Amino acid sequence: MSEIVRALVPLDSHSTEAFQTAFGYANAICEKTGATDIIVLTHTKQQLDHTSLSRLLGDGTVRALAKGPVTLGSGVRLHAETMRTLGWPQRKSVLVVYYAETGILDLADGTRNVAGVVAVPDVPGEADDWAKRWGVIIHGEDRKAPAPLIEDEVVVRALTTLSRMVNLSTGVGHPRDKDFANETLRILRAKGHADPTSNIRSWAIRHGWKPEHAVKLEEMSRKIWALKGKPSLASFHNPNERYDRWRRGED
Repeated sequence: MSEIVRALVPLDSHSTEAFQTAFGYANAICEKTGATDIIVLTHTKQQLDHTSLSRLLGDGTVRALAKGPVTLGSGVRLHAETMRTLGWPQRKSVLVVYYAETGILDLADGTRNVAGVVAVPDVPGEADDWAKRWGVIIHGEDRKAPAPLIEDEVVVRALTTLSRMVNLSTGVGHPRDKDFANETLRILRAKGHADPTSNIRSWAIRHGWKPEHAVKLEEMSRKIWALKGKPSLASFHNPNERYDRWRRGED
């Protein structure tokens, strides 16, 4: 499991309560992990300048953030970044993701040198897949262990083998790795397993895939399970033996 601390604040994103709660979590994560910086992450600069977030931060803070980091009373440095400007932080940081949804949370999951992520969705439910992916702290609810994203153990073993075989830094970008992923999914489809597409991206990200590569795997899975008939395995090397190893839980 990742050591990154993740929290979801399912409150009205325009409210003072949501803002104070989100930054309460961010400051607590800084104290716990030794992170020195908090980054307010939005989709665009306009969301910082012309939304309720501007009011919550205060006009003076927003103007100061446009010029660079602001040092808070606690000594933590506050930054403002967008999906376009966010790079890998030089110092251990906590991301406060405002108006959180799948795309911006995938970006957060793919960012290095992050000690924590606090998500404040604008629309209820838009961060639920992310919360399920990690088993995050949900404000106002008891903490639960992360649930299995894919229940079918054979599919999980096949994907685990795939994750060991491909270069996770490039995902299915290399032709050989793309072929291996394609064969893995087609074997599972031919053997009658249920479509894992709805959870395969989150499963892959949880298990070390970069979000953009997990999306490619999701797209491949969707296409394969959309086939009208079971795919042929005739051109694959030892498909039945490979499947039997997944079924028996062997490497």
